[in-house]
Amino acid sequence: MSSSTRFLLHILFILSVFHISFAARRLNELVHDSSTLLQYHNGPLLNGAISINLVWYGNFKPSQKAIITDFVTSLSSNSLKSETEPSVATWWKTTDKYYSKKNKPVFKLGKQVSDPDYSLGKSLSHKHLVQLAAKGEKNNAINVVLTANDVTVDGFCASRCGTHGSSSSTSKSAHVKGKNYKFAYIWVGNSETQCPGQCAWPFHQPIYGPQGAPLVAPNNDVGLDGMVINLASLLAGTATNPFGNGYYQGDASAPLEAASAFFHISFASRRLNELVHDSSTLLQYHNGPLLNGAISINLVWYGNFKPSQKAIITDFVTSLSSNSLKSETEPSVATWWKTTDKYYSKKNKPVFKLGKQVSDPDYSLGKSLSHKHLVQLAAKGEKNNAINVVLTANDVTVDGFCASRCGTHGSSSSTSKSAHVKGKNYKFAYIWVGNSETQCPGQCAWPFHQPIYGPQGAPLVAPNNDVGLDGMVINLASLLAGTATNPFGNGYYQGDASAPLEAASACPGVYGKGAYPGYAGDLLVDSTSGASYNACGTNGRKYLLPALFDPSTSSCSTLV
Repeated sequence: MSSSTRFLLHILFILSVFHISFAARRLNELVHDSSTLLQYHNGPLLNGAISINLVWYGNFKPSQKAIITDFVTSLSSNSLKSETEPSVATWWKTTDKYYSKKNKPVFKLGKQVSDPDYSLGKSLSHKHLVQLAAKGEKNNAINVVLTANDVTVDGFCASRCGTHGSSSSTSKSAHVKGKNYKFAYIWVGNSETQCPGQCAWPFHQPIYGPQGAPLVAPNNDVGLDGMVINLASLLAGTATNPFGNGYYQGDASAPLEAASAFFHISFASRRLNELVHDSSTLLQYHNGPLLNGAISINLVWYGNFKPSQKAIITDFVTSLSSNSLKSETEPSVATWWKTTDKYYSKKNKPVFKLGKQVSDPDYSLGKSLSHKHLVQLAAKGEKNNAINVVLTANDVTVDGFCASRCGTHGSSSSTSKSAHVKGKNYKFAYIWVGNSETQCPGQCAWPFHQPIYGPQGAPLVAPNNDVGLDGMVINLASLLAGTATNPFGNGYYQGDASAPLEAASACPGVYGKGAYPGYAGDLLVDSTSGASYNACGTNGRKYLLPALFDPSTSSCSTLV
């Protein structure tokens, strides 16, 4: 089989299999309920010969450009032999079904413009994207802006991998169906060095859910193969909804379109179903030490945190074992945390309490941290009967942050006396969580920010009015549950020990009953602030906490 044939087969496989909808529930609704089909909103569509013009912004190798140009050429290629099916051209024919036979457009590769010198700099706004798109043709065209892996774009990684739209041309406006309209454009970024876990999945480990081995990229370039996936999705959206009033469902400012009706989700739903229904795949105990006795949760604040932000975290930790809450404050953080008790015998249940706090507001290790730095910071906490939590401020970058993780937990040999657990000396347990507010809230602070993928519905109101810190609470809660049940890597988990499925990560994206990927579940709503929550804490706090896998029921347990 030729390399071009393998290319087509791989691309079609990815586009056909890995772009799935809001999960089975939403897809079934879309297919079976005529009220939710993509509606035509009476706007102009494309017509005639349409050129797809490419604007290369930044440094791209010739081999990288060839991956994209071959894909675009393949959309209407007639040179492929029948044995090369399934093909890109066959995939693209689905868009023809949105047109009448007389008005089907024909797409072809148009002109290419290169800007290897970054004429607008390496940090672009939406206005810059439109300015670059205007370098393409203005008539009967889709102008595609492709940004290199060292170019940042407003919203890139935080809430999107690319976008499409239309804008008034700087000269003659686009000619569509005999009338003058705005020209259509697309932007796609190379996420290889910024957020491959979001924008190049499944060729990179995902930001959420079980961290299985990524697929091998068909053109041996994770960034460019990820760009093809996103470009394909946006081209389909542009062909069927070029000017914002074509075929779509939902809010016109965040439409569900031909391809975005089938967006990236992980294998989590399948893995979770297996976990719940097959007793052979329950979280297994791997005979390692668990925590015992009084355990202090020590906080290491790295960078600038306001007192009000610190209070959100400390009140949450205090709430884990709080006995001061009245019954009417249920559902509570303490009740949520009791699920972790089910992993212990009655005699050996640990008791968790807030320990000491260490502040490093002067960024003693700089603002770009490695894993080694995290362990070094964690060592500032207690070494015995402790979990040391490192919390990094929103202007601190950490290896893997946003690209493949929102936080992590682990254990390491203490720099002094090792942790004392069950009468023996072991490594101390630690957690790291970053504030994603300015870096990637679409991944690490969802559902308080629009997600990186899928329909861009309105985010929920954060219960403590701080998207970054409320997102940190969610991730800290998940990692605390993982640490309590698998503190040293050989406790309760399923799968590969280096990427385990644990008490909270077994239930990704679930916060209330009725949850499915893209929908957090049926939550409580504060009548005054409109904030969504599912747990009450000390000092009148409200929090949103993830579901935990309950070993007594073999299912994900939610508070509401």
